[in-house]
Amino acid sequence: MTLILLTLAGLLVTTAAATWLMPSLLLRPIGWVLCRLLYRYRVVGQEQIPLQGGVLLVANHVSYIDWLLLGVACPRPVQFVLWGRYYRRPLLRWLLSWGRHHTIRIDDEVQRPHTVEACLQQIAAALRSGQAVVLFAEGKLTRCVAMRRFGRGLERVLRLAPEAVVVPAGIYGLWGSWWAPSGGRAFGKLPRWRPRVWIGFGSPLPPTLSAADYRQAVQEVLCELAIRDSDYLLALPRVFVRQAARFRLLGQPCIIDHASGSRRVLSWGKTYAAACCVADYLRSRLGSDPHVGVWLPTGLGSALANLAIALLHRAAVNLNYTAGAAAVHSAIRQADLRLIVTARRFLERCPLSIPEGVALVTLEEILDSVTPRQRLRHFLAALLLPGWLLERRHRLHRLRLDDVLTIVFSSGSTGEPKGVILTHRNVGSNVFAAIQTIEIQRQDRLCGVLPFFHSFGYTVCLWAPLAAGCRAIYYPDPRAAQEVGAIVRQEQATILLSTATFLRFYLRRCGPDDFRSIRILICGAEKLPVALQKEFEDKFGVRPLEGYGCTELSPVVSTNLHDLIVGDDVQVRNRPGTVGQPIVGVAVRACAVELPHRPLPVGSEGVLWVKGPNVMAGYLHQPAKTAEVIQNGWYCTGDIGCLDADGFIRITGRLSRFAKIGGEMVPLERLDEELHEILEARGERYLAVAAIPDARRGERLVVLYLASIADRLEATLSALAQRGLPPLWIPDRRDCFLVDSMPVLGSGKLDLKRLSEVAQELANR
Repeated sequence: MTLILLTLAGLLVTTAAATWLMPSLLLRPIGWVLCRLLYRYRVVGQEQIPLQGGVLLVANHVSYIDWLLLGVACPRPVQFVLWGRYYRRPLLRWLLSWGRHHTIRIDDEVQRPHTVEACLQQIAAALRSGQAVVLFAEGKLTRCVAMRRFGRGLERVLRLAPEAVVVPAGIYGLWGSWWAPSGGRAFGKLPRWRPRVWIGFGSPLPPTLSAADYRQAVQEVLCELAIRDSDYLLALPRVFVRQAARFRLLGQPCIIDHASGSRRVLSWGKTYAAACCVADYLRSRLGSDPHVGVWLPTGLGSALANLAIALLHRAAVNLNYTAGAAAVHSAIRQADLRLIVTARRFLERCPLSIPEGVALVTLEEILDSVTPRQRLRHFLAALLLPGWLLERRHRLHRLRLDDVLTIVFSSGSTGEPKGVILTHRNVGSNVFAAIQTIEIQRQDRLCGVLPFFHSFGYTVCLWAPLAAGCRAIYYPDPRAAQEVGAIVRQEQATILLSTATFLRFYLRRCGPDDFRSIRILICGAEKLPVALQKEFEDKFGVRPLEGYGCTELSPVVSTNLHDLIVGDDVQVRNRPGTVGQPIVGVAVRACAVELPHRPLPVGSEGVLWVKGPNVMAGYLHQPAKTAEVIQNGWYCTGDIGCLDADGFIRITGRLSRFAKIGGEMVPLERLDEELHEILEARGERYLAVAAIPDARRGERLVVLYLASIADRLEATLSALAQRGLPPLWIPDRRDCFLVDSMPVLGSGKLDLKRLSEVAQELANR
């Protein structure tokens, strides 16, 4: 035995000595072994790297071992460009010494400023000699999931080596690891057991692009890696069951509900047991129906109904109780609903007329059917069974990531609601990306006031706290400012999701201490004016941050966050006037309207396209419409905007004819058609509807009309309400203006750009 140990020790010493003396020969195979021992290591796109000639690999910089992971992944020897500050850490200096023959060190000492230019010359010389060089163009490690701006030194190197080829490279999965400063101090966190790490390479690029364009290319590589990584996601119902089975969470509060006027608290164990009881009752009523409707406000009952439906492997359809009867009936018909879960108390406030063949199940009758023995059985299952076995109790291990989790209905350009199909992959990837980007912690308390029929409310208010293991606090009416403020203050909520419209209510009716506990306040659904941000911060001490999303994108695309400041290092994450940087795994590009397949340079304005695992499966029963908006995995948002060099997205307009009023979408074409139908126009155009910015509600409707219908305008507007259209769809008489003629193009079609300009001019008089 002693001889064996001595032999092994001798081999180890010999290998270490040989590696030190001949790093070019042995460092790569040893690194290969280490990468596969420490991580579930995956490499994609190696064939994109030319095997000969000068190649500059431009990569994001996440951790202190990025050089090792990329060196092992590259099919040819590479040189690494590293900043001198890395050599000041003893552990890193020792690790980097093993690759001393493969590094180009940039000395960043203040007293030697000219050495940076000399190092750029050295990098260019290596490229001209036909070597492959890895450059971390951010210059510093990122302290969050978003990349920093790429330095202009990258452009300088490529001007000195114009024959080189640039290959974008992405490192995905190391955020928050032991080696990374994101999510806490590097080397100060508990290491994760073999996390999944992806290395990807994109298509070669010419050396004539800007640093911002290379950054965009790396972002798209990371997006492709996120799509591949989504194959390994746990479906959200499985995540919830595993969280509920954790002993340390079993008795901790999971849902705190204020919907009924009194405070109700359910622990994780009781939430699981209650969801199982609801599922037991629904199972006996459902049959083979794949979709189940929900007609409930935000609260405990709605959360349990959605959880129960997910445990039964069915898709939830949360119906919009603020929409008109025609829209609700259309959603019921398209989803082929046979069963809708509701509550008697809610039906008294919001009656629901249902078509023939549709049954209602109330929470009250479900509660009456539950026995104490049934509750105890489900609670004991959570207490005694491990999470993986609890999953099999509900056969959740059979769920496929591309199974439908929910169908969210939103209005299309014709006003007919479109059913957006969101799968477990879509919503799950968006939830985990939001948790990682926003940094939702287990100790957080998320206040959810947005309705679950809204995709933002469904994804972030319902599933995000269940996946993160934090508390969810529910109240059904975001307009009840005093109640919301009191609940946030009482529960010491730390995260609040809202809209600009609701913030104005809070400014008028809430006390200055109501929101002091909030650390993150994100607003979406409509534009958040910078003046409103400042006014809210001055009164409550917390700055609202603007985010962006679409129902078809599950829905979160990007968000601003508070800047990260560590000593002298400031990483900018909030840029007022923008909707923030893309969340983890999402890529955004701007394309020309007439050439949607050709991305524009960073900084150019165009139609925004989004790609990621969060892109919807499609529109319900509308394959042609789906094919129009999803091309090669990219979804066309219909919004006009641009990206800057730091990746912040600025929305400047809207391609499709919608108005976003108080967070709700109003289809202008449908409204235009309704008005002309009332007027019995028979193909003649008597008026046109436009949307202009509004400081209070985001946008408002403006109607331009001809003199020939002036005497009928009042009656026409009144007739809109009688048609069952939502109040938001009805223009104010004060926003109707007489014009001599309609702005039209040479082809006779309405000139939408000129229409918007005229409406703006008349409204501002």
